[in-house]
Formats: sequence, C-alpha cells, structure tokens
Amino acid sequence: MFQIFPGNNKGFIFLEIIIAVALISIVFITLLGVGFSSLNVSSSLQQQSQANALAQEEIEAVRAFRDSTASTWDTTGIGSYNTATDYHLVLSGNPPAWSITADSEVVGQFTRKIVFNNVSRNANGDIVESGGTYDPDTRKITVTVIFGSKTHQLATYLTNWQN
Repeated sequence: MFQIFPGNNKGFIFLEIIIAVALISIVFITLLGVGFSSLNVSSSLQQQSQANALAQEEIEAVRAFRDSTASTWDTTGIGSYNTATDYHLVLSGNPPAWSITADSEVVGQFTRKIVFNNVSRNANGDIVESGGTYDPDTRKITVTVIFGSKTHQLATYLTNWQN
C-alpha cells in the first residue's frame, strides 16, 4: 500500500478522531435544538387548547344562564347587561346556578372575560356589522382568553328564544 508519510499514522488517527468528535457534536447539538423546539411548540399548542376549552366553557355557561328559569331577557337576563363591558360567570348557590359578575376572571395562567354587544339586522333579517335595525332580542357574545402575550377569542350570537 502506498503511504505519503510511511510510519507516521499517529497524526492521521488523531485528526480522524477530532473530525469524528466534531461531527458527532454537531449532530447532537442539532438534535437537542430540534428537541427544544418541539417542546416549545408542544407547550404552545397545549396552552392554545386550554384557552379554547376555557372560552367554550364560558360560552356554554352564558347559554345555560340565558336558558335558566331565573333570568328574564330584559330584566335579569343577557339583554339587561351593558354592552362593551367586561364580565365573567360565577357558579354559586344551592342548587348551583350561573350568575354574571362585572370584570374579568383569572383561571390559572389565563385571564377570561365576556363582552356582550348589540346586534343589528338588515331588511332581510340578516345580522350586519353596521347599519341595519337594532335587534333587542339578539346579543353577540365574545369570550376572550388572554395568556402571556397571546389572545384567543370565540364569538357567538344568542337570541331571546322565549320571546
């Protein structure tokens, strides 16, 4: 076999070991980076999922409040609350019943609030963002959940179905 430097392979073996260690280190650091990125994405998705569940829970609580026998749309129900004001629901009493309280609420690392808005309809009866005629028997309910620097919102429309 032909050798460039006969009898002096020690330097080449040392160089090969250094190159192998460097390559293994680069691969290891890259895999660690991918792992940490995956953990961050997973944590973010989990928070987003929890925020969505909290928002859905609050919408269902508002729906249950609307449907309760203790609330009448215009006097003690959804139609009696100020628009563009922050609220949250509280379950209390015996038997337990939902009630609406002013201000937002903190659930763990999340801040949750409900805002009621008036609704207008056009001549066809469709909901419109501007113009139209005020519909006293419909409210837009927007639930906002804030966590860290992120915000998650769900909105729905509820009507005075008993009218």
